[in-house]
Amino acid sequence: MKMARPSLAVSDSFTGMTPSDCRPAYLALAMLLFSTTEVFCSAAQQFVLAAPDVAVFCGGEDVVEMQRNGYLETLLTLNCAEKKVRFRNLGWEGDTVYEQPRELNFGSWSNQFRRVGATVIFVQFGQSESLQGMDAVPRFTEAYLKLLDEFSMQTKRLVLLSPTPWESGPALLPDLSARNNALKRYVNAIAAVARERSLVFVDLFTPLQKAALSKQPLTRDGLHLNAPGHWLAAQEIIRQLGLRMPSAVKLNAPASALTPAHFDQLRQAIVQKNQFWFDYWRPMNWAFLHGDRTEQPSSRDHRNPNIRWFPQELEKFQALIQQEEGEIAARVENLR
Repeated sequence: MKMARPSLAVSDSFTGMTPSDCRPAYLALAMLLFSTTEVFCSAAQQFVLAAPDVAVFCGGEDVVEMQRNGYLETLLTLNCAEKKVRFRNLGWEGDTVYEQPRELNFGSWSNQFRRVGATVIFVQFGQSESLQGMDAVPRFTEAYLKLLDEFSMQTKRLVLLSPTPWESGPALLPDLSARNNALKRYVNAIAAVARERSLVFVDLFTPLQKAALSKQPLTRDGLHLNAPGHWLAAQEIIRQLGLRMPSAVKLNAPASALTPAHFDQLRQAIVQKNQFWFDYWRPMNWAFLHGDRTEQPSSRDHRNPNIRWFPQELEKFQALIQQEEGEIAARVENLR
């Protein structure tokens, strides 16, 4: 299957990556002498979600997994119960600040954001990039600034989530925790970028590293968060944004579910909506939808080859998404 690189021009239907130019990285690096706390305090006090906001999540595999467990979106939804905020996950496994490869004709970031109407963008990068070591921090910062330049063309309301710490993997997997010294430098660089651009910064590295001292694993492999790790990260995001954390909501870790049950029913509705969105945004057989096989007979109506049946079928997911969002709104109303 052909793959499009971030610089390709693409269709308006779906989406890909075209970075814009940015200022040199040393502007952000010069801010590393400052602490991160003030960045959070000044910006998060102003953080509000309200209709008609569309909050978008961008990043790698942990961001993708957010839509599958629904923890963060559940807590955010409970904080804007009357405001009908919508959430769309644009995370993609393997994405870094350097590259976000997509399939042919998938579309640019600007197309993606316009398509969903993004007004707030949560961004998480830095963990995989830190494998290149401390010497690569300037290159990382420059690439991150470029990506944020592109995101800022859609909205100035960006929330920068720090990467989470490495852990010792289970069984025969290696101990990755020794890489946290380098990763901390990347966290500091992200905090400096947030300070320079007056963006909201959420430090997930420090609290999760402290929590790891309890000996309860927060990752499934030393890298990617498990259910307790995602739940802790979601709570930290809510806390650092200055939002309300419902004290009654707990995680049943063995079941990866929330308690009491009515909160988990809300979470399950969110997860179902996210599955519909995922199937709509990242459908199977992309080559026949908008890729390099749109002229194949099987991509067209057998009675009228001028009609492409696949795009019409895919649009039916929109109704399913809207129906599930109605279910989410009803469940939130019942919790009030």
